[in-house]
Amino acid sequence: MKKFVTAVLLAVTLVLVLVSCTGKAGPTGPQGQTGTAGPVQPGLYYMRIFQQGGVYSGTYSGQVQASINNSYSFAHYTDANNPIAVGYNDISMTTRAILKFDLSSLPSSKIIVDKAELTINTNGVSNNGGAQNVTVHKVTNTWTVFQAGWGLNTNTTDWNIYGGDFDSHTMTASASYNLPPSSALTIPLDTAVVQGWMMNPLTNYGMFFKCTNESTFNYSEIYSSNAVTPSNRPMLKVWYYTTE
Repeated sequence: MKKFVTAVLLAVTLVLVLVSCTGKAGPTGPQGQTGTAGPVQPGLYYMRIFQQGGVYSGTYSGQVQASINNSYSFAHYTDANNPIAVGYNDISMTTRAILKFDLSSLPSSKIIVDKAELTINTNGVSNNGGAQNVTVHKVTNTWTVFQAGWGLNTNTTDWNIYGGDFDSHTMTASASYNLPPSSALTIPLDTAVVQGWMMNPLTNYGMFFKCTNESTFNYSEIYSSNAVTPSNRPMLKVWYYTTE
């Protein structure tokens, strides 16, 4: 019994010694480096449709166009009821087209564009099966509706380069597209370009259409913003989400 009591007393003494050896907590060490920020989390998701007088876009009236050709330095496209043209036609004119959609109703900050698509429709007028290898570019200079021509971007000012100012890089998923007559074509657009237009509306000068080969017959006409049948008018769809 005495041995048991002695053992217990030794154990208690050892615990007390260990406890008494624990000193006060030291000062807090320096804070470590801040980690990298996590990915931006999407907020609400939206899809907007822009089409002049279209079924899904109500009273939208912000789409304009121009058609320029190398036979006229000044504007020859002065009526939005007429189609715009692209290619090299049977009277040896090189023709290019411009489309612009006003996107100022969209938010200009804290957004990420997920997808953008342009849909155009051609009428039955064509040469050699329609315009071939058409490329789409971002316009890089201002222009005025019914004043833009091959040489002029307004009634009083010139393009920097005859035939229109545009980015040499295409703004589409594919390098080029064919435009057969009487057909509809949906073109996926570069989301970075469309987001840039949303965030900086003053840089939105529109889209520029030209044929890769402008010296052999290949020509198409695209229905305009005032086409008699609303569904034939150019349409832009933009999918985007907010970041808060």
